[in-house]
Amino acid sequence: MNETSTINISKSTEASNINGTDWDPDILLKELNDKTALRFLPVILYMGILLLVGTLGNVMVLVVYSRKRIKYSSDYFILNLAFLDLLTCVIGVPVEIADLRYPYMFYAPAACKLLRTVESLSSMGSSLTLMAIARDRYKRICKLGERFSNENAKRLCLGAILVGVLTCWPAGVVFGKKTVDVGIPGANTADCSTADEMRNTIYPLLYYALVMLYFLTCLVFVTFVYVRISIYIRRGRSTERKRKRHVAPPVSSISLRHISEEQTTHTDPGQECEASREPTAVTSNTGSKPKGRMVNTIKVTRTTTIFVVVTVAFIVSYLPFLVVMVTRNIKKNFEDILSPAAEVFYKFCLKSYFINIAINPVIYSFLNSNFRSEVIKVLKCRR
Repeated sequence: MNETSTINISKSTEASNINGTDWDPDILLKELNDKTALRFLPVILYMGILLLVGTLGNVMVLVVYSRKRIKYSSDYFILNLAFLDLLTCVIGVPVEIADLRYPYMFYAPAACKLLRTVESLSSMGSSLTLMAIARDRYKRICKLGERFSNENAKRLCLGAILVGVLTCWPAGVVFGKKTVDVGIPGANTADCSTADEMRNTIYPLLYYALVMLYFLTCLVFVTFVYVRISIYIRRGRSTERKRKRHVAPPVSSISLRHISEEQTTHTDPGQECEASREPTAVTSNTGSKPKGRMVNTIKVTRTTTIFVVVTVAFIVSYLPFLVVMVTRNIKKNFEDILSPAAEVFYKFCLKSYFINIAINPVIYSFLNSNFRSEVIKVLKCRR
């Protein structure tokens, strides 16, 4: 963190200096630190709200979905996302709040490294999980009801975490104590940012390139898959409409079973069969025997809608963070030219992706009535 200008020393401090009393850099630094922290108060409150909502929400998700007697692949994906988000809530956000409270006096480089590593693990693991979810949705809808088995879903979730662990460790190397020039001679400043020993090296750039690679891969993959799903559904609806218009003989009546894309089920969260191939009976008024015909039944359930919304929220929340990070790496001394108000907005952008830790339970609550009911049951049981 950088102050836009050197400190304006108060008249009382100048008077004490004139009288022969030396400036105490620690006192001046503390005053500047508290002043900056007060300016960041809106960001601190924002992070506090996310911490509260994210912790309670993800705990509820873990409790509700782990208690289900019959689980499906979608349930394991939801549990994996909730675990990664809760990890950030418990470890990452409190350290972030401490960093905002002590912008120039964060003397805990180990906590800083842990914070950035956990954040990287959560975002990378979530990206891989969302790609697995997209593939599962594609199999269910476009492959006539196929899906990942529960064992495969478990392996994919575990694999997402393991790959995240193997690729998040650079964050622990790149980040650490950063000395900030605040214009106070002899002040011992410390910020949780790119470590001093990593500055002017290629390693921070490589790390951000890795983060960008994860984001772009996830963005391209899920966009491609969900666009293909959308095209498949549109074609299915068009085919069904044509069948209804043209296959209507006056002598024979054909009974077609069709479930619209918007129809939802009242089963447990995650229980659905997106598409299937079912026999359709063709009956004749002349008394002939029914003839069997295989008809594709396409049904996009509530679970798919939820996963699409979760994926969009994940991608959108990362955009402000990536924009300011790219800008900061391209334009040197970017932070030095920010006004106080712009610096607060800049901090909000840097923390934009944290909304992921709280938004998923909110999405489940709005789009899944069964989840709301189960949460109420859990709360009633604990009274």
